[in-house]
Amino acid sequence: MNELTIVVLLAIALSGILLWLLIPGRRSSGANASSLPSKVDDALPTAKHYAYFPQIRQALSVADSNYLRETAPPHVTKQALRERRAVARGFLKGLHEDFSNLAKLGRTIAALSPDVSREQETERLILSLKFQVLYSLVWLRLSAGNLPIEQLEHLTGLVGRLATRMDAAMAHVSALSAGQLPGSLGT
Repeated sequence: MNELTIVVLLAIALSGILLWLLIPGRRSSGANASSLPSKVDDALPTAKHYAYFPQIRQALSVADSNYLRETAPPHVTKQALRERRAVARGFLKGLHEDFSNLAKLGRTIAALSPDVSREQETERLILSLKFQVLYSLVWLRLSAGNLPIEQLEHLTGLVGRLATRMDAAMAHVSALSAGQLPGSLGT
């Protein structure tokens, strides 16, 4: 009798879990066709953060800081500048995420492309090292309380140029796979 009670309780528990999974609002995969494109776009590694650099530049500008010092009480100014450095660190973290996503996309494109040269691989490695060194420098300067706008701009430019190159590379691989370019893959 004791074993029968355990089996019945397990059956009820499994039935409850199955019923919970079948509730339409609880389903995590493909509820309708209209949500599919956004999920596919979200699944692709892309660069999103670097486009916000103009707002970051404005918030970190000397003129903006001077205006804040002239118009706000000292404790508010100090708090605002501290929060702006935190925003800059968040933006820097986003740039790192953008670069990592683009590097992952670059590796995927290189794996799909039949004509990847050593020069391209070396260039990607050098770009990655350059990004890491500049990222570390900016992070250190931000941690020390400085606002390295020029270095942050350079870092953002690296990510932007890489995003442009990845778009072009994806278009090239897409054209190759569709057979739109002259020649065959074997030659």
